[in-house]
Formats: sequence, C-alpha cells, structure tokens
Amino acid sequence: MGKVFFCANPSKSVEVFEAAGLDRLISAGEDVALKIHFGQPGNTAYLKPKQVQPITEMIKAVGGRPFYTDCNTLYNGARKTTTQHLKVAKNHGYTQKNAGAPAIIPEEEDFETVGINQKHFKSVFIGGPASRATTLIALTHFKGHELSGFGGVLKNLGMGLGTRRGKLKMHQDCANCLKVKECEKNRTVEACWVGSSALVQEKIVEYAFGATARKKAGYVSFLTSISPACDCYGHNDPPVVPDLGVLASLDPVAIDKASIDLVNQAAQKDVFRELYPKADWMVQLSYAESIGMGKREYELVKC
Repeated sequence: MGKVFFCANPSKSVEVFEAAGLDRLISAGEDVALKIHFGQPGNTAYLKPKQVQPITEMIKAVGGRPFYTDCNTLYNGARKTTTQHLKVAKNHGYTQKNAGAPAIIPEEEDFETVGINQKHFKSVFIGGPASRATTLIALTHFKGHELSGFGGVLKNLGMGLGTRRGKLKMHQDCANCLKVKECEKNRTVEACWVGSSALVQEKIVEYAFGATARKKAGYVSFLTSISPACDCYGHNDPPVVPDLGVLASLDPVAIDKASIDLVNQAAQKDVFRELYPKADWMVQLSYAESIGMGKREYELVKC
C-alpha cells in the first residue's frame, strides 16, 4: 500500500514534499529534472511558477540543481519546436528569475533510448535532459483528459517525456489502421490519433515506466484549477470542482488514484467518466500496477 500525503491548502507543497520523503531523494550536486507542463498559450489552468517555486527553492537549499523540463508536442502549435516551446515557458514565467530554475526543452534528436521490455514497447524514447538527470520529480496539474479520462502523474511522465516520435508511437495502432500501407507518418513524424483509449493509456504507462527506470523519482500533484480538459488546449473551461489541495508520494499509481478519488468525492460523482464515457481511466492505473509501478490501494495521510 502506497502512502499519499495530502494537504487541503495548495500552498503547502513543501510540507507534503518533505512529509512524503521526497527531500531525501535529493543529493548535493545532482541534477533534478522537474517534469512540468508549461501550458498552451491561452490556457490559464496550468501550474504557475509561484505554485512550484517553493519546491524548487527547497531542492536548491539541499544542494540539488533543479531544472524544469518537458518535450515538444506531436501536434502543430506553439510547443511543437524547442524554440517555440521555450518562448511559451518564458512567457508563462518559467525563467531562472521568476521560477528559480531554468527551463530546458530538448530538440528531437536529444533523447535516450531506454529498454523496458514490456507488452507494447521493448524500448522507449525519453527526452535527454530528464533521462540523464539523477532524480526526477513530476510536478503535475491534475485535470480531465478526453483520451485517458484524467491527466495525472502517469500521463505527465509518459506522454510528456516521450519525444515527438515517442508520442507518435503512443498514439498509433497500425495493426488496426486501414490506411497503414500508404501511411508516411512514421517517416515524417506527423500526428496520428488511431489508437483506442485503452491502448494509448497502456502505452503511456510504459513510457512513464521508462521515464522513471533506474532513477530516484517522486511525485507532487496539485488539485487546483481542475479543468475538464488538458492544458494542451489554448483555453480552459471552469473547474469541475473547487481547489482541493496538494499531494505528494513516492508511488505514482497511488497518487493518481488518490487524486481521482478526492475529485470524485468532491463532485459526488465520477466526474471524468461522465464527461468522457468512452475513456475508462482505471486502465492506466491497473496496467501500471500490473507492471510494478505502484499500488492502487493507498493510505491517505493528511497534513
């Protein structure tokens, strides 16, 4: 059973970080990758620097060298290239001065091939800066998602740290695609959305497995501005529930399960299943548990 530490005050991120023991992952002089979604221009629900900077400052105080990171998007838009993506990060306040650490977004050729030997992938393509860092901390904005039901830690890590080619592989279902013979998307790395919700969720989990393989990893989830859809959209609808707080854990499965439970308890219904009835969000959790990433059963420790 994983332990998930929770505080109803979202400004208490450092307190839950330390309560969960994430500070003990940090060693002096080591690089610490802070996986974050910088938000699409026009979206206002993404995590703001003021929400995460206290964690960044604490990491620096114990000798770690933090940096914010993400990988470029498969679809066209303001975060498709490194130059554009870094501009978005800067415009949203993610600079050394405003956020306490630099933003580092790799070019497509800067990746590490990580062997995982799982059902869908034998190896995965993970963004180089995060893959080479000694420690990985996922700073996650919990929200809904039309393909996976919700977007939590697993999606933040898996889809987020996959390169553009990795994102293509996660979305594909070539075995069931009628156009596969004339398709050139593998060669050109063009967006493909053929895979079913269940298939893509399992592939995302395998990428998250690869992103955290042989690495010290911890997880912080902010249940604030809990929008119905992903921060990848250039807008956001009103939150499905009021702000609920912040969580931290060493178990990515447990923290995602605790997050969805807290949202559903506040909504008094399965809010994302109602929004996206074709996306069974339990798939990602059960599959992650089956490959040893963590446990769905958890103990919620309130701070």
